[in-house]
Order: sequence, then C-alpha cells, then structure tokens
Amino acid sequence: MFQRIARGWHLFKQTFAILSREKSLVLYPVISGIIILLILGVLFIPTLFIFAGTGINPDNMGITGYALWIVMLFVIFLVTAFVSSFFKAGIVHNATEVIKGNDPAFKDGISAAMPKIGSIFAWAFIAATVGLILSLLRESDNPLGRFLTEIIIGIAGAVWNLVTFFVIPVMIFEDKGAIPSIKESWHLFKQTWGETVIAGFSFGIVMIPAFLLMVGTFFSAMFLPFEVFGGMLVLTILVFAVSAILISALQGILVALLYHYAKTGEMSPLVDREFIEGAFVEKKGSMASKFSGGNI
Repeated sequence: MFQRIARGWHLFKQTFAILSREKSLVLYPVISGIIILLILGVLFIPTLFIFAGTGINPDNMGITGYALWIVMLFVIFLVTAFVSSFFKAGIVHNATEVIKGNDPAFKDGISAAMPKIGSIFAWAFIAATVGLILSLLRESDNPLGRFLTEIIIGIAGAVWNLVTFFVIPVMIFEDKGAIPSIKESWHLFKQTWGETVIAGFSFGIVMIPAFLLMVGTFFSAMFLPFEVFGGMLVLTILVFAVSAILISALQGILVALLYHYAKTGEMSPLVDREFIEGAFVEKKGSMASKFSGGNI
C-alpha cells in the first residue's frame, strides 16, 4: 500500500511538472466535461419525456423499454468516449510538443485532432461498445456469482486499457485508423514493456483531499448545522470536479510521455529515467500478478 502511494506521488510530480510548463493543457478536460454535460443534458430531457409518456419505469420496462435503455446507455458511452478522446488527442499532441521543448498553443492541439476526427469517432464507437458490454455484464445476474463476475470484468477492463493505451497518439502521429491503431498500440506496449506487466500507476492520490472532504461532509450532516453541511457539500463537489479535471490532464500527459519513449527511445529532461523505464514493470520483491490492480 505504501509503495503504491509513493509511486502515485512520484507519478503525480513527474506529470505535473509538464502541466506546470503548459497550463493550457487543463483547458482540454474542462471544455470536454462541459460539452459532454451539455450534450447529455439535451439527450436526457426528451428521453425522460418519452419514458414518462409511454409509462415506462425502472420496475416495469418490458422489451421496448429495455431496448430504449440500452440505446441510451450506448449513446452515453459514445458521446463520452468521442468528446473525451477528441480533447485527449489535443492534450497528447501539446504535451508531446512540450516534451520536445516547444511552446504549443491551445489551438494547436485542436488543429491536430480535427483531421483525425473520423478515426477518433470510429475509436469512440469501439470503446463505447466494449464499455456497454462490460457494463451489461456487470448488471446481469450471472450464474458464476457476483464476486467472480466482478473479478473477470475487472481483469478484462484492465487488459483492454493496456491494449489500447497508445491508441490516441498512434492515430494523431501515425495517421492510422481505429483498428490499426489498436493493433499498433498493443505492439508498442509489448515491444517496450513486455506482455506480463503490473498496472502499478494510479492518480488516486489526487483524489485524497476530495475523499477527506466527503467524509467530513458526511459527519457534518449528522452533527453540524445545515448551513455548515451545505457549504461543505458545495466545497466537496468543487474539489471532486477539480480533481477529475487534473487527473484527466495528467493521464493525457502520461500517455504522451510513454508513447514518446516507446517510439523514439528518447527521455524527456522533465522526467526521471526510472519513471519511464519502470512503467508497468513489477519491482523485485513484490507479489507477481498479471494485469492486476492498477488504475492507469
């Protein structure tokens, strides 16, 4: 546990150094989040009217209601995957420019992503399909049992994350389509770090202040005046939002760093050699496990 916290703190410092050099990278997840909320809001309002008008409710969906629910769930996954991938492409492009010693502008990332919008949409469609399948499996009454199902789904999700880790930079820098990018992503990963890896990096440390505030808010609801509880609730929501934005930006930077190293073998002066070369590699003396535990 302490080793993971130490690695998480090291990961945060290394990627945050690049974010500090180019603060406009934060704009991409901010704009991405706003667009996703607006689109989903526009989609959900008419859907709620459809459900209300047809008398469909969660307790009595029927085949029609369930089919509509599946479609809406897929649309949510698709919108989220497409918008977030588009702006992640901007982060990866501009972070790579910073790594090379350049000073990119916000519009440079958008300009790099725009010509690849078709490939990004195709990738989003694939990612949304996988996400929907995993979500439905998690919700189903699987005879294998809930615990075993969660383990299988968790492993499948972790493997998928590793296989597709470099999809965005491959599409942006190598001008490949969605499926060729997935293949190249996995090839790069195996070539650089091998097939048996530990997903040992996590940005969970960024969320610690938000979780502490959440605990404080819970107790304030029981023992403190409503005004204090309301203020703490608002503060908690804001901290969670800032943490999510920060994690999104840092994840894009991490992908850019590792892709740059995987393709060129060059080390950015902004990060430690051990940080790059030890990524996804199990440290000696720790318990071995294939594709286990991490949150990339």
